[in-house]
Amino acid sequence: MRYQWKDIEWVFFDEASMIGYETFIQMDSRLRQLKKKEDEPFGGLNVIIFGDLLQLPPVKMTPIYDQPLRYLPAVHLWRLFSLVELTQNMRQQGDTTFADLLNALRVGELTAQHFQLLMTKILTEEDQVGEFGLHNAIRIFPKKDMVAAHNEAVLEYYRNLRVQMYTIKADDTLVNATRNATNVDIGSIVSTDINKTGAMPSQLVIFVGAKVMLRSNVDVEKGLLNGAIGTIKEIIWPNFRRDQMYPTDIPSVRIDFGRDGIHLIQPRAVQFPALRNYGTIERRMLPLILSWACTVHKMQGCTVDYAVIHLGSQLFAKGQAYVALSRVRSLDGLRIDELDCSKLTGKTPCNEEAIKEMERMRRYQMYRAL
Repeated sequence: MRYQWKDIEWVFFDEASMIGYETFIQMDSRLRQLKKKEDEPFGGLNVIIFGDLLQLPPVKMTPIYDQPLRYLPAVHLWRLFSLVELTQNMRQQGDTTFADLLNALRVGELTAQHFQLLMTKILTEEDQVGEFGLHNAIRIFPKKDMVAAHNEAVLEYYRNLRVQMYTIKADDTLVNATRNATNVDIGSIVSTDINKTGAMPSQLVIFVGAKVMLRSNVDVEKGLLNGAIGTIKEIIWPNFRRDQMYPTDIPSVRIDFGRDGIHLIQPRAVQFPALRNYGTIERRMLPLILSWACTVHKMQGCTVDYAVIHLGSQLFAKGQAYVALSRVRSLDGLRIDELDCSKLTGKTPCNEEAIKEMERMRRYQMYRAL
């Protein structure tokens, strides 16, 4: 995001741990082009980067603080910044016991007392009603297949209640074709990976009461950002229809985002490359996915009051347990569906390289202060 205060322009990068160094270079290059200042880092703009380096690292990229050898001897962009460390925990500020546990987990220093505390939060049959029921508190899993299985289980629960559901299918069109696609099924040249289709799903089951997550930034000022979670309150069909008339109908929906209020979310169009070099696909669809469950990666940056978290054998990356647990405001809002203590010790819970970088920055700031 870019802001201007008086005559000074600022650029803010959020969630630094998710930005790879390769992306960092692209940001720098683009800002130099936009400001027409090729010799000044970030085009001469003032840049502030927010984030916790000990959260999940970027997928298939080098961490933002680690300059790859292939970029030497270029300027190490990360080393141009100074550290301002925030020490007050705002998310868990009302639960110091939980905050202490998280601080220990993020650096791999859990004690026996911490494990005993986590054991008291294991999900029980009594928890299956109320806030921690199947369709209430969000489930946070390490893997996509676990998320899909839980979301399908919740859909089946509502089907058994005979809730009226609608299947919404994306409207895909081939634009800017680079090959003759006259006899080609458009579905065969569209990726099944949502991350390669502009974050828009090909199909979505919705109903009044469904819990959904935004997959794009709709309105930053209103808090309607990628990752915002809410509940569908109304479905509005095209042309003032009272129901879905055609399989191709894509409605608008009113969603209650809690503290951010109720907002109208309309279908959006995105473009992405077609498979096998056929050109560009334009997809029109609601920018939503079901969210009774989400992966740890998708929850990064989110805050919830209640969650059921998987801390079992399926954890596979450093920082997953820390990020998952730290999404919740307090221990009262936490339940654990599986706990493998071995996954919270050793090298799995924390990123040693990120810890070393934090220590380096702290030493550098002390040296500058002398």
